Amino acid sequence: MNKWKMSGLVILSTLVLSACSVNSDADQLYKQQKPLSAHVMLPENIEPQSTQVLKVHVMQENKTVDGAKIVQFNVWKKDAPGKVETIKAHYDGSMYKAKAAFNEDGIYYIKTDINARGEHILPTQQVAVGKLSKEELRSLQPAEKETHHHHSHH
Repeated sequence: MNKWKMSGLVILSTLVLSACSVNSDADQLYKQQKPLSAHVMLPENIEPQSTQVLKVHVMQENKTVDGAKIVQFNVWKKDAPGKVETIKAHYDGSMYKAKAAFNEDGIYYIKTDINARGEHILPTQQVAVGKLSKEELRSLQPAEKETHHHHSHH
């Protein structure tokens, strides 16, 4: 008799647990939010001892995001990663803008820190300011290009 009770309990447990299984397409029942995207616009030519306007257009589902919690630019020179200047951007009705000073020649990194609608993105770009050394110019070139300059001599 004990065997029957145990068998019944196993069958009953299996039925109860299988009724609680997760539907494999349950995530499709909820609205899928598209991720944030950012189009960062930087000046093409930056001279040393200049102040430049940095711009970013933040979008989600092809619509401009105007109520971001945080939009700021973190700017630092490649050879001085410990000296980061953080500049808060303001919304001008179509995009976020901030002014940054570029005091010396060299390679700079600009990380755009965006926190909006529960998402956080950090697009980072590299810009050249003024005259670069040969070493700095080489570091700007993608690795694929460098391999094309080597010729074998047989």
